[in-house]
Amino acid sequence: MLKAIADILTRVFHLGSLFLYFCYQIIISGWVVGWSVIKGYRGENGLMVEYKPSTDSKWALVLLFNLISMTPGSLSVDISEDNSVILVHLLDKEGKDDFYEVTGRIEKMLKRIFSRPNQEKGIDLE
Repeated sequence: MLKAIADILTRVFHLGSLFLYFCYQIIISGWVVGWSVIKGYRGENGLMVEYKPSTDSKWALVLLFNLISMTPGSLSVDISEDNSVILVHLLDKEGKDDFYEVTGRIEKMLKRIFSRPNQEKGIDLE
């Protein structure tokens, strides 16, 4: 019983951490995109990239897909049939490394939220 409560509290903590981190990233990327628009950027430097998620959780994958689209400067376009690749359009190709870094960190946070306690011990519940 106590272990279940501790697990729920841990997930809530990680969810709160993800929320704060994502809000921070939205503010930062919003300023960058806004500044680009003010400077007269028209999107000539866009780029399509493939992001390969490492999560097995379908919920984490759906949230990752949507969180990418909610971040200014990036848009999730498609996901492969086997859920191994997310096709993403970036507003500026120079932000590609930042995109991979931020998205990787968000995915790690989602894994912490959606991982099952027995998964660490190699026990598959499905």
